[in-house]
Amino acid sequence: MRTRIGRCGLSVMVAAGVVWAGAGCESASKSSSAAAVGVEPGARALGPGSSAELERFLRIRTPSGAALAPDGTLYVRDWPDGVFQVYKVTPPAMSKDAPSPDYRPGRAAYTRLTNYKDGASGFSLSPDGRWGIITHAVGGNENFQLALLDTRTDAVRELTDKPGVQYSINAWLDDSSGFFFSGNQDSPNDFYLYRYDLASGSVTRVLANEGSWSADDSAPGGSRVLVSKYNSISDSRVYELDTGTGSLKDLTILGDQATASNRVVGYMPDFRRVMLISDHVDGSARLYMKDLSTGEITTPIPSLGAHELDGAGMNAERTLLAVASNRGGFGVPTLYRLPSFEAVALPAMEEGVASITGVRGNTLTWSMNNARTPGLAFAASVPPRGDASGASVVPLTFAETQGVDLSRFPLPDLVTYRSFDGLEIPAFVFFPPGYDRSRPRPIPFICLYHGGPEGQHRPVFSAANQYLLTRGFGIILPNVRGSTGYGRAFHMKDDYKNRWDSVRDGVAAARYLVEKGYAEPGRIATFGGSYGGYMSVACLVEDSMEADRTGRRPYFGAGVNIVGIVNLKTFLEKTSGYRRKLREAEYGPLTDPEFLLSVSPLEKIDHIRVPMLIAHGANDPRVPLFEAIQLAAELMKRGYDPEQVYFPDEGHGFAKLENRIVFNARAAAFLTRTIAR
Repeated sequence: MRTRIGRCGLSVMVAAGVVWAGAGCESASKSSSAAAVGVEPGARALGPGSSAELERFLRIRTPSGAALAPDGTLYVRDWPDGVFQVYKVTPPAMSKDAPSPDYRPGRAAYTRLTNYKDGASGFSLSPDGRWGIITHAVGGNENFQLALLDTRTDAVRELTDKPGVQYSINAWLDDSSGFFFSGNQDSPNDFYLYRYDLASGSVTRVLANEGSWSADDSAPGGSRVLVSKYNSISDSRVYELDTGTGSLKDLTILGDQATASNRVVGYMPDFRRVMLISDHVDGSARLYMKDLSTGEITTPIPSLGAHELDGAGMNAERTLLAVASNRGGFGVPTLYRLPSFEAVALPAMEEGVASITGVRGNTLTWSMNNARTPGLAFAASVPPRGDASGASVVPLTFAETQGVDLSRFPLPDLVTYRSFDGLEIPAFVFFPPGYDRSRPRPIPFICLYHGGPEGQHRPVFSAANQYLLTRGFGIILPNVRGSTGYGRAFHMKDDYKNRWDSVRDGVAAARYLVEKGYAEPGRIATFGGSYGGYMSVACLVEDSMEADRTGRRPYFGAGVNIVGIVNLKTFLEKTSGYRRKLREAEYGPLTDPEFLLSVSPLEKIDHIRVPMLIAHGANDPRVPLFEAIQLAAELMKRGYDPEQVYFPDEGHGFAKLENRIVFNARAAAFLTRTIAR
């Protein structure tokens, strides 16, 4: 199946939600005055309130991005030394007594292929398994470079070396003779498209148009390419590019809409029709087929219309189509034969986020992620006829549990609550072990907001969250308006002038907890990263303002802001140029500074009257460090002493294990001190 290393790292058919508490971090000075003027590297040791138990939880790991070659060799990204590197996993030869490949640790040979100081950000294997492309960047700056792996010799050769440029591999040619990639080397604010030929080592620029472009599929020889232009989460267009003439044929499905979200699945086997995903009808992402000659649009699998689609992909032979449906945050895969669209029953899978990560020939690979299963990968062969429900399932990856019994981890409840205007907001709620929901009692609770804002909390594994649950905290993960997975109308409800409505949804999550008797005012903390950091700070403001208006007690007693936005105007001014237009479509244009400031929590900072923990990476290209510095400075002007953690070798989130340990220790101690009294 076509995988693409996107501008956020490796993207597969289903993207699991990111829990910032477990995303990783580096140590820095706690001193407010030092942190306000610059980044000070600190000791690489557990912070206040840390323990060996916390570190044990954070060391729970599973190799990710499993890519299975036709010869049975497995490639993964793993972090036994604290940062992701690419590894080759070679099972022992099969025999009469062992008819299936055995990838278990201790049985399979585990070979490290990369040694990047800041880790390998992604890996993409060619359809024939002969080549691999590795992406890597320095210190979290997201200027991903490309390296080529020769799988016969395990040699790695750098293809690009431009530290100020961001590259992404987009799609392989079906015959594995080359690949398409994007980069902003010729125009810093735009991503043009290029083709790399493996035989000659030559690079050809195939598209040089303004905007953020990606190549998604190609006809034999690469003369025709399906490409996408991303304008915003609700406005993306697809085209067929003739690489000989440079002409673009618009394939976007709009219906009666001025804009719609369109994504490429790929060419049908006859290369006269294409499959696309569009939300043009009623805002729900659905699968369509379009005839390139007549323009006729059909719905090839009507049964898929009941749920929002996360994505879809095919094998290089174009005989199998895998589709991922988003059912209230749970991920459910389905498989079909092409060109008939005959459904193929799959082996039984646990409830959670099941993601089909590859279809190579007749071999299907998938991962399973839920609160007790940390993204384990599996494989099965699809028979030429009939279903695959009885196929032998081969485990590909295994969890290093550090002796922790994952089967005892609490599973979440999926609930809904009403916001200020009656809108139903879905949320996942985790209770600590032993909590009796039938006899609710107040406990310290964390409102964890996701990033994006075009994101969605999914019921996936988080060792950091599970550690907090063992310490007696509850956690609610609200999918406030603006979240994806619930249709176009829902994810556009927070755009531009409606920004603060999502903040009110975030406060309503705390009200739900109090009204249910699960928490009490003053013992709930906000917590989030990136846009979730914005929510974390903004919800403190809105809660305080609402409490002042109504005379009730404030719900929140603390807030944790990780790489968060606090001033939308300065954020847009200072974010990387290639991101500015994309973010203006969501938050509003810089030409409307008054509005941007009106929904910036920094402008309402007098309403923040609770302790805060602020954490940021110095190399963040998305939300610049300046956002954290100015928040801390303004709080200190008002007599507060926010706890601060800054990391000189991190970017937008925290990737290194040693940094994750430090941050999570500081966060756990902070939460214990402020809301678990």
